[in-house]
Amino acid sequence: MRYPSNIATPRYYKEFRKSVIRGEIPINEHIAQEMNRIDALIANPDVYYHPGPVEGWVNFCEAEMTKTDGTEIKLLDSFKLWGEQLFGWYYYAKKNVYVPRTKTREGYFHEVEYLKRLISKQYLIVARGAAKTMYEAFLQAYFLVMDGSTTHQITTAPTMRQAEEVLSPIRTALIRSPGPVLNFMTAKLGLRAVFTNNNQTMLASTKKGIENFLTGSLLEIRPMTITKLQGLRPKISTVDEWLSGDIREDVVGAIEQGASKLNDYLIVAVSSEGTVRNGSGDEIKHELLKILKGEYNDIHTSIFYYRLDNVKEVAHPDLWKKANPNLGLTVSYEAYERDVKRAANAPSTANDILAKRFGLPMEGYTYFFTYAETIPHPKQSYYGMQCAMGADMSQGDDFCSFTFLFPMRDGSFGIKSINFISERT
Repeated sequence: MRYPSNIATPRYYKEFRKSVIRGEIPINEHIAQEMNRIDALIANPDVYYHPGPVEGWVNFCEAEMTKTDGTEIKLLDSFKLWGEQLFGWYYYAKKNVYVPRTKTREGYFHEVEYLKRLISKQYLIVARGAAKTMYEAFLQAYFLVMDGSTTHQITTAPTMRQAEEVLSPIRTALIRSPGPVLNFMTAKLGLRAVFTNNNQTMLASTKKGIENFLTGSLLEIRPMTITKLQGLRPKISTVDEWLSGDIREDVVGAIEQGASKLNDYLIVAVSSEGTVRNGSGDEIKHELLKILKGEYNDIHTSIFYYRLDNVKEVAHPDLWKKANPNLGLTVSYEAYERDVKRAANAPSTANDILAKRFGLPMEGYTYFFTYAETIPHPKQSYYGMQCAMGADMSQGDDFCSFTFLFPMRDGSFGIKSINFISERT
């Protein structure tokens, strides 16, 4: 199929769905919900699937990019599935195009239809070791090299060093130049001089970032703060580890405010689960869960949320792929087994391992309450019953708690708790 179709099933999603139905790939509840959303796109007559851009991106990555050690790339099935969601879906939009005047008539605006990319944001929540950063690098390199327009591209992470990891595979590919496109754009002899002055390469790593001198495009690193991200007009933006650190600002929203000035912007936010709660990342995640559950519709957002459905599944290695679809390819089962043993013998590391390796929302080791304990329960009445009271008092401005235990006939206990914290804290 060479042309857009509103009845076609995406190639890589079709293969993935068959593997899931056969039981070869275990999935969690949230991936199943995303599959339902993709099935709804397939059934939507107003949404078109176009395989050309998808295969173009796949071919570019396998021909032009390399791993960080310089070896050749064979794109992972998970990458193809994620990329297909970005490049494969389109819909017809309308815009006014000015037709200039001629000797016989005045200029006028004419409304035309054109295919517009459907997905403008993609969220990936996947365990540590899934090569998330490589996926970001492939997207950034593709647009930097193959997009003929002048673009501003940014990548951001909790630390500048961490954001450098997105540019590192691209710099390696520039040095190795395995494919004809990068080989031509980084050469200093031959036909290059026709396009540039002073025999300068068309694509190079500079102090600013990575620049395409042929189009004037720039890929640069920005700090993960609203003040450094507001007011930009980036066409392609990648946000790394937005759940991992103690991020209190909605940096994705700040990027989108500027990027939405462009007609075909793209924001890809990837992260593993973190252990810091009540940040902006949790607010975004709750919004994503509402989209997955169908509480409100947003067909312009793609969501792949990998995690175990229950902490009990940690004991079943055959289910670990729920949290990391690239397990056995980018990270070994032995690495996971070592972390499981460590979590069992070193309780202080358990929460971090459960969050980073298995995608389970956990808290830091010293948190007073777990997330599950903060979920409201139905109101219960223990009026007139005997009780025992425990108190955790404060020396000043710390947490203060009174807890009442009511013994029940079946051996369980009813619990009432009154808690205080100072305004200063």
